[in-house]
Parts: sequence; C-alpha cells; structure tokens
Amino acid sequence: MQQIWDEVGESDSDRDKMLLQLEQECLNVYKRKVDHAVKSRVFLLQTLADARVELSNLLSALGEKSYVGVPEKTSGSIKEQLAAIAPALEKLWNQKDERMKEFSDVQSQIQKICAEIAGVSGPEESPAVDESDLSLKKLDEFHDQLQDLQKEKSERLHKVLEFVSTVHDLCAVLGLDFFHTVTEVHPSLNDSAGVQSKSISNDTLARLSETVLSLKEDKKQRLKKVTK
Repeated sequence: MQQIWDEVGESDSDRDKMLLQLEQECLNVYKRKVDHAVKSRVFLLQTLADARVELSNLLSALGEKSYVGVPEKTSGSIKEQLAAIAPALEKLWNQKDERMKEFSDVQSQIQKICAEIAGVSGPEESPAVDESDLSLKKLDEFHDQLQDLQKEKSERLHKVLEFVSTVHDLCAVLGLDFFHTVTEVHPSLNDSAGVQSKSISNDTLARLSETVLSLKEDKKQRLKKVTK
C-alpha cells in the first residue's frame, strides 16, 4: 500500500485519512461479525431452552418420568447439546402422534355408543383429545369406560331383541301386522336391519315396553271376550 501511495504521490494527510478509514471499516466489519455471533448464540440458546421445555412437556403429557436416550447432564457446545436432544424429541413426537390416534379412536367409540344410547346421531367431527394428558393411565380409563359402555350396549341390544321377539309372538296370536307394529316403535327394528343397527336408545326401550304391555292387554281383553 505504501509503495502504491508513493507512486501515486499521496500526501501524508491523505494517507492518514485513508488509514483511519481502513481501520474504521475493519472495525465495522469486526463489530458486524461479533453482533452476528452474539445473535446466533442467543438464538441457539433459546432454541435449546425451547427444546428442553418441549421435551419436558412431552414427557409430562405422555406420563413418562424419564426417557431413555435423553441426556441427563448438559455438556458440550450448544450445537452438541441440541444434537443430543433432537433424537429423543423426534421419538417422543412420534410417540405422541401414535398415542393421540389411540385416544381419538377410543373416544370416538365411546362417543358413538353414548349417541346410540341417547338416541341421537353422533357428531361428524372426531372428539377433541386432551393433549396435556396422554398417559397410559388415562388411556386405560377410557378403555375401561368403553368396556362398560360396550357391556351396556350388549345388554340393551339383548333387551331390544327380547322385546321384538315378544312383539312378534303377540302379533302372531292377535293377527296383527308385526312389521307395521314394530317399525312404528323405531324403523330400525324390522328384520331387514342388521342386529348391530337396531336402536338401543332409552326411548326405543321404553316404547317397546309400552307396546308389549299394550299387546298383552289386548290379548287379555280378547281372551275375556272368548271366555264369556
């Protein structure tokens, strides 16, 4: 640089100005590099903190106290710590997705049977899953609830079929149209509907009971007339 200035004939004052300018430019570049490094460090630290929080939240939601593969001690650079946590996070996210599907499935079945018992059409949308509690304990509670409902559904269906059979026999004795009589109670009670498709609602059971009582009373009155 000195040789170039000598050849050009730059004055000492101009040379000093140029040197100061170069120093300032170098300093500015250095500051920008430092600022970038600081921001990068802050970003990585925040990412690491977020990853640890996410890890903790996932373990809590899944009801896990610990997880194999999660580093217990923090050591190494920030990037190394992130790299150590990443595989565990990936596995836990996948585990959460699978658990969500299990919850959604069992809750949908519960929702469907509850709707059948209530005699209403089930909602088209899947039930909301509480992502804060995806523990196996909670899942078992839903499975227990589903088993109870399935048992109740089976018992109700058995009662419905018994009532329908009784209605059939009484209609045969009284010379009444069984199909017309039973479908007046509920359209699903005709023979063409599958067993699992028959209504098991409180209203259907109550109306079947009333129908049986009415037919029995009709039969009783007819017998009285015959015996007179």
